[in-house]
Amino acid sequence: MSLSGVDDELVAWIRLTRSGISSERLLSLLRHFGSPMGIFGADEDALLAIEGVTDVHLSKLRRARIDENAISDAQRLLSIDGKLVTYFDERYPALLRQLCDAPIALYVLGELPLSDELCVAIVGTRRPSDYGRQVAYRLAQELSSYGAVVVSGMAVGIDGAAHQGAIDAGGKTIAVLGCGVDVVYPRAHAKLRERIIGSGAVVSEFPLGTIPQPWHFPVRNRLISGMTLATIVVEAPQDSGALLTADWALEQGREVLVVPGPITNPNFKGNHQLIKEGAQVVESAEDVFEALGISPKEVKASKFTVEREEGARFGVPTLPGLSCVELKIIEVLSKGERHIDQIVRESEMPIADVSVALLQLEVKKLVIRQRGGFYALSQQCATKSAERG
Repeated sequence: MSLSGVDDELVAWIRLTRSGISSERLLSLLRHFGSPMGIFGADEDALLAIEGVTDVHLSKLRRARIDENAISDAQRLLSIDGKLVTYFDERYPALLRQLCDAPIALYVLGELPLSDELCVAIVGTRRPSDYGRQVAYRLAQELSSYGAVVVSGMAVGIDGAAHQGAIDAGGKTIAVLGCGVDVVYPRAHAKLRERIIGSGAVVSEFPLGTIPQPWHFPVRNRLISGMTLATIVVEAPQDSGALLTADWALEQGREVLVVPGPITNPNFKGNHQLIKEGAQVVESAEDVFEALGISPKEVKASKFTVEREEGARFGVPTLPGLSCVELKIIEVLSKGERHIDQIVRESEMPIADVSVALLQLEVKKLVIRQRGGFYALSQQCATKSAERG
């Protein structure tokens, strides 16, 4: 605890989020130095030795190291009952952690979903038809009634209808923002925002006080799709940001589902183009579960169902909360101690993904790093595997 009354580690994390350095580069630095304080305490030559780090990054880190605004941000975050959920925190969304450009931390008001809760995104235009608004509301209600968590962007239009439907069904909903979590935007959703916080959370990777900018929303959209197993496009004209979210979902290997609409309404041209390209039509929550291969009765355990399938595919006992990359690494290490280069070869995964996953497995105390770049399964991991085997 510093003299300012806030935790030094929290301030260091906030300084990194305010540094202006990309998520990918920050993850690379965290992988090598272990923590924000490790990065700020590192010698500049050691920093420059990291692939991709330049003098520009050093300049940003120098400014971040003495950023006094991070202290007031930490105080402000605590005063509004907010939290900073870091990449290494158990509360960090497991699906989001699989992204190569995952945020190093999320600013959160409310509570994030548990790792065993199914999250589904519902997105669409800010200027929907009555039909689109009704469908978004109904789908959110149906999904919530089964126990799924509805994720959207809190914009007016389809987003707002989806959040409202989830809340009215007594379910959880998450709003991913293109501004700071302390900024009320859009103003028309001030009351809805409070209800979302009460039933789930508002989330942002942007520092406190960040006002919305046009370029923030495409960046935000990758998190909406990244936190979910499926993205439902309800109503999207050809220039809709919802189509960007669908593109992100496809790039991330997630399902894209589409609501069909009247062919005479140009607001549905984006929907019909996605259908022509092979996206599955959705008319009900049951269609969503069928696309994901999940029984409606198993929705609350759907994340673990997915992980069980991944575990079976990789031939290793399942350990809940692990990404596909982490499961592959455990499969490799189950054969014995390996050097990181061997892990990369045998897992057939990029070294950047393997390095991040190894660090995360260390945090979870499932893998032990040994001398000379060698790794082995911990006794804890071996025990868990035996119990689940």
